[in-house]
Amino acid sequence: MTFISVIVPFYNAEKYIEDCIESLLSQEFRTDDYELIFVDNNSTDGSAEIVKNYPRIKYVSETKQSPYTARNRGIKETAGTIIAFTDPDCIAFPDWLAEIERGLTEPAVSVVLGQNLMGNSSPLLSMIQDYENEKEIYTFSSSDGRIYSAHTNNMAVRRELFEELGLFVERDRGADVIFVNGVVKKHSPRAVEYRELMKVRHMEIETPLDYYKKAFIYGMSLNQFKHVANFKSISFSQRLSIYMNVITKKKYSYPKSLALMVLLFVGALFWQAGAVSARFRPS
Repeated sequence: MTFISVIVPFYNAEKYIEDCIESLLSQEFRTDDYELIFVDNNSTDGSAEIVKNYPRIKYVSETKQSPYTARNRGIKETAGTIIAFTDPDCIAFPDWLAEIERGLTEPAVSVVLGQNLMGNSSPLLSMIQDYENEKEIYTFSSSDGRIYSAHTNNMAVRRELFEELGLFVERDRGADVIFVNGVVKKHSPRAVEYRELMKVRHMEIETPLDYYKKAFIYGMSLNQFKHVANFKSISFSQRLSIYMNVITKKKYSYPKSLALMVLLFVGALFWQAGAVSARFRPS
């Protein structure tokens, strides 16, 4: 049977971390077949104390400030053949680990990424959610691995892959994309799979503005790391195809279709603003 190690790096995550823990302890999965490793990355709030209250969790400390350094520290503590990642502001669905195990049943698949739901189901966030999910389906159905993205708040990797390719590049952002890019280059796009049913809820995204702030950060980080990976953004025509897929599959009305277009246009502006700002930052 599969043994899964779950790594959660945290830094001042007191607001959400207990809900994250409870969701991981409540998994519909064999209790003896997974472990939880939480890596404290210099928290100054009550996060560490909350984690230490749970005897089932292995508490680890990493003093070098970097989420990927913290994840690498966690990897070194693992015993699993599969290493799963999520973040302290995420709530895993009850079948999250079971979906990870199912996704890695196929020997050719070495990495699985799942769906990130918004923090609530407001009408505007639900439309953005529809688009983001469809974008992932479109991206990971492509034979062009250069457009494959990644997100370590909902991702699992075969341990042997880290042994083969090495750990994450230790940088503030984008190391997950660089890693997946390396997987595709070494093996093939078939080695990476998106699983729509492998879900976490990203509690930090509570409003469209929260989503736009993330878009700004992603635009900024992409332009800071794309020179070290063979990565390219999806084109405008591809985004238009994704948009059309959403309104067709979800049977959007004309007003709702227009509303989604406006939401995405604003998101694109935030992303571009982040990309522009990156040009004035040191590498």
